[in-house]
Amino acid sequence: MPADLSSFNTADLIKTPHNSRLYQENQNLKKHVNDLIDYQLAHPRNPKPVTREEIDNDKKVKLEIHKREKLIRSQLSVIKTLYRQSVLKVREEKAKTADDRAVNDALILGLHNLKYEEQSLRSEIAAAENYDHKYTKLPLIPVEDFLEQFPEHEDASDHDLMIARIEHEHRERVKLEDRRQEKLKQKQKLISEVKKGKDELTKLDSMVEKFVEAAEPIKKMLATE
Repeated sequence: MPADLSSFNTADLIKTPHNSRLYQENQNLKKHVNDLIDYQLAHPRNPKPVTREEIDNDKKVKLEIHKREKLIRSQLSVIKTLYRQSVLKVREEKAKTADDRAVNDALILGLHNLKYEEQSLRSEIAAAENYDHKYTKLPLIPVEDFLEQFPEHEDASDHDLMIARIEHEHRERVKLEDRRQEKLKQKQKLISEVKKGKDELTKLDSMVEKFVEAAEPIKKMLATE
């Protein structure tokens, strides 16, 4: 609000075209009403005109007043129409503002969700980068030795190189497991053969004992002779 009210202009506060038109028509109505009042004050009615001049003058004044009142009624009709249009326009603008606010709120909410997802993804990435993966503890052969054996992987990325080293380690362990299983079978076979030999020796000891027992009378007979 300006400090000097003499320089205050209401029209400067009206921004929309439809309200500006309504304000201007109201100002026109105000002017018409003031003009009518000024005219009536300047031409007071004669309640009892007698002379022809007084009668003609009274008719002239009545006609002019009627003309000005008709203009005011016409102006009122224009203002009513503009007012209804202004009300509808304001409602449309309020509805549009509400829609725009809803869209803006949705965008803000979406932005907050994106920021939250970004933070979550950053946290997950950091956790994944700092995670103590089991593959890092695998007893893989050094990179230099691996590349010396498999030079076709020299241009591979760190990720692909790690996969190749793990697959190589897996193949080596499969080979070792096959050899272990083969050795285990050989061991079982040897154990079976040793057990079989022990059983045969036990059987032979039993036969010898029986033979000694059977030969005991002969031994005694020979001793007496």
